[in-house]
Amino acid sequence: MTLTSELIWQDQQHQVLFELIDEIKADNVDVSIFVRLNDYAEHHFCLEEAYMKALDYPDYEAHLSAHNKFRSELQKMLDDHHNYDQQLRDMLSDFLGEWLKRHIFGVDKKLEAYILNSSVK
Repeated sequence: MTLTSELIWQDQQHQVLFELIDEIKADNVDVSIFVRLNDYAEHHFCLEEAYMKALDYPDYEAHLSAHNKFRSELQKMLDDHHNYDQQLRDMLSDFLGEWLKRHIFGVDKKLEAYILNSSVK
C-alpha cells in the first residue's frame, strides 16, 4: 500500500489544517478562526503524539517540541487576534502554512515512515 492510503487520517487532517490557515486571510475574520485552528491542531497533535508514545518513537521529544512551538504561536494569535489587520493576517497565514509544510515534509515524514514499518496504523 502507498503512504497515502496507509495514513489517510494524517493526510486528511493536514488538509483541514491548511484550509483553516487559509481562512485567516478572509475578510471579516474573527477570533473563531483562531479557536477552530487551535482546537483542530490540538486534536491532530494529540493523535500523532499518541501514536508516537504507542510506538515508543525515538524522536518523540523533538517532534513534541515542534508541536509545542506551534501551540505557543497559536496561543499568541488567540491572545492578540483583535490587533490583526488584513496585511498581518496574510503574513500569519503564510507563516503558519509554511511552518506546516516544513513540519509535514520533515518530522512528519519521518514519523510516517516509522508508523508504516510498525504494526500500528
